[in-house]
Amino acid sequence: MEAAFRRFLMLGTLALLGCTATPDVLVIRDVTVIDGTGALPRAGLSVLVEGGRIIALGPADSVPSPRSAVTVDGTGRFLIPGLWDMHVHLRDLEGTLPLFVANGVTTVRDMGSVLEETVALRAAVDEGVAVGPRILTAGMAVESRSWVAQYVELMRQQGSDQEEINAFLRTRILVGDTLEARAVVDSLRRGGADFIKIRHAESPAVFAALGAAAEAAGTHLAGHYVWILGLDESAEFGQRSIEHNVLPGFNQRPPDQKQAIFDAFRRNGTHLVPTLVTNAAETMPLDEVRRFVEDDGGRLDPRNRYVSRAIRQSWQETVDLNARDTERPPPEVIRQMMAGSNDFLLEAWQASVPIMAGTDAPTTGTFFGFSLHDELVLLVETFGMTPMEALQSATAVPASFMGLDASAGTIAVGMRADLVLLNADPLADIANTREIEAVIAGGRLYDRAARERLLVASER
Repeated sequence: MEAAFRRFLMLGTLALLGCTATPDVLVIRDVTVIDGTGALPRAGLSVLVEGGRIIALGPADSVPSPRSAVTVDGTGRFLIPGLWDMHVHLRDLEGTLPLFVANGVTTVRDMGSVLEETVALRAAVDEGVAVGPRILTAGMAVESRSWVAQYVELMRQQGSDQEEINAFLRTRILVGDTLEARAVVDSLRRGGADFIKIRHAESPAVFAALGAAAEAAGTHLAGHYVWILGLDESAEFGQRSIEHNVLPGFNQRPPDQKQAIFDAFRRNGTHLVPTLVTNAAETMPLDEVRRFVEDDGGRLDPRNRYVSRAIRQSWQETVDLNARDTERPPPEVIRQMMAGSNDFLLEAWQASVPIMAGTDAPTTGTFFGFSLHDELVLLVETFGMTPMEALQSATAVPASFMGLDASAGTIAVGMRADLVLLNADPLADIANTREIEAVIAGGRLYDRAARERLLVASER
């Protein structure tokens, strides 16, 4: 299966490779560097890239410019590290993976997909067969056996056919007891998973066994808040990131309880990934959401032109399912729940709990690549982050979280050449991360024309 999948990738992306430059040596000259460390911007620098790495960085007159080098003019522009989206699902791509690169997203953390397919996709990107970001993946999400059985029965009651149920089960792996926990973690790691995604656990003991197995395998748990535990227990048992902003009621906890949670997060290195951008579709009236998801021509939102047929179909199915759900709260109630959850997350941020940028794309109304820029704006607006802090939430912080900060996430000599050249200052307005002139992903240059070709190919 893997060989066939990779042949498909090769046939579908070789034309794209002809549209990009892979210079042996690349110089970005006379640019303002925002290196991702939190240091002040430095103007008038040049960056020399060779073999996919930064080999020189300094004042423009001190960095050599070999005759064979491709030179990019950075005058009046700003260079930032390549962006990370720490919560995506690489499914139903249909040729849209290059959208990440076109939007300056050079690394993604896949939070649930078919492991074999995603590992093959990762290899194709690494080998230059496919155009896309560097991929870190969990593969199948770990679920409680009893919860999945109940959910599948609910799917049947709501009219789902066996094909839909099988599609749901393909991206899940079930654990019923502590003995299964170690076997499942080892199986995922052997298959190429970089970490373990947790959605539900049969019991606190099973959760703890999963955390211990992940640590023994040299990795960690990441995923949803598992409601059978306290948030502090999740952190103590090995969950290193908690996803989404669906934490209702925690903002009403007494200050000492909240402080205990924040202390446990900091003590165990547990990060938060709020995925604020997913709230839009959740809090809109259903008829408005339906108009949006049916906008395949991009009249309401031009980014709709880049949504695959399979993803659009899943969006439409979600709208239909929500319309049939008589117990679904109205949008104003959901907004109140989200606001309360965000109050708790704001307190966590103020208590120095690290936050990382993620989008949950392609959930309804979110877009591969594009939506990360929306998330950065929301992090500033919702939590009062400075533009620098928001930028670090999508660069240095996730690189450190994944143990890759020695080679990625900032701009320095020896670092992987994942870079984004902007036409406007992101520290003046974080929305300026959208003002992309060029992207360098693993040393490969995508200038404005090449990025446009990626967009056109993805739209097709």
